[in-house]
Amino acid sequence: MRRVWGFASGSCSRHKATVESEPMPIDSLPRFRVFLSLAATLVLAFAFGVAEAKPKAETKPKAEEAPAEDAGSKAANKRKPAKNEKAEKPAADKGSDKPEQIGSFGEWGAYAAQSGRNRTCYALGQPKERTPKSKLKDSSAYIFISTRPAENIHNEVAISLGYPTKDGSAAMADIDGDSYELITKGTNAWVKDQTREREFVGALRGGSKLIVKASSSKGTSTTDSYSLKGLSEALTRAVQECK
Repeated sequence: MRRVWGFASGSCSRHKATVESEPMPIDSLPRFRVFLSLAATLVLAFAFGVAEAKPKAETKPKAEEAPAEDAGSKAANKRKPAKNEKAEKPAADKGSDKPEQIGSFGEWGAYAAQSGRNRTCYALGQPKERTPKSKLKDSSAYIFISTRPAENIHNEVAISLGYPTKDGSAAMADIDGDSYELITKGTNAWVKDQTREREFVGALRGGSKLIVKASSSKGTSTTDSYSLKGLSEALTRAVQECK
């Protein structure tokens, strides 16, 4: 099973959420943490809206744009109650959708969020550098690794590129010299061969640098460089929170 969120100059999920653009790259850790806090709120839509967008063959869901300020609440409102699940009262929903930062590790943050009976825990990171800068200065990218126990999903990787791509186009991820094929849909990308996703996450945990290369729907080639410092700790914390 897979899912996505919506990102672009405005949206992400993999079955992932929207973010206000911010000049790149991030120059300081404090600024990075402020960004992560904002991104965490937006990413919530990604978690609960992801399943409808991923290519059928990859069994991963759909990205959708939504205003940054209410991405989380819209995602919660669109989720249909499960059978025999009573609708939440507005007062209860209002606070339950907000992600809580449960840890900050190097360049990565760990978060947890509750929507009704569903809990999502995830590690979230942003690239340290994006090129070409002139084309990407008004967009943001993210990597989101989530665990959703209610859906039996663990360490699912979704990458928000921050711009529209040609659906089904190829992209590449390189972790310290090891390459992995990605596939795109909307503004997002996933590991193409799902049987290698666990291997991919393991490589991220033990790696130092991730480079993601993709192309926009207009043919512009882009490169995002991520530091993996702190990812392993952030992911471990997120998984512990959703046991």
